[in-house]
Amino acid sequence: MTPWHRIAQFAGLALVASACSMSAAVRKTPMASAVLRVPADLPNQRLFDCAESSIATLSETSSSWPKVTREDSAQGILESGDFPEANRSGFRLRLERPPGASQAKLALKGAGAYFVDLGVDQAMQDLKTALDRCVATQPL
Repeated sequence: MTPWHRIAQFAGLALVASACSMSAAVRKTPMASAVLRVPADLPNQRLFDCAESSIATLSETSSSWPKVTREDSAQGILESGDFPEANRSGFRLRLERPPGASQAKLALKGAGAYFVDLGVDQAMQDLKTALDRCVATQPL
């Protein structure tokens, strides 16, 4: 093998190695956040029921909405789709609302393969609309 072939091989391997490490550094899960106004006297369990039914409704039109995986009414936290995990596909919600607060914080991750944005901004709008509608209606 000539020296030029060795240099070309080495350069090719270096390029491949640097490209792999670059892609790992650039990965970022697409996210959207919002604040949802809720009545201060609304129990967290009612808000969580609304979140669960909203997710179920949205999952009828998109399989990217996984079920609730964590619910803690006392702490005011609800999560869907293993929210803390970094490398998951689909929409994942984290809803935080201290008991008695007049607002809830929503964080939504929405990544597909290779961290492609699944349309997280539109999904957040759809979720907020569904939540607003549910919170505004009286339970049966």
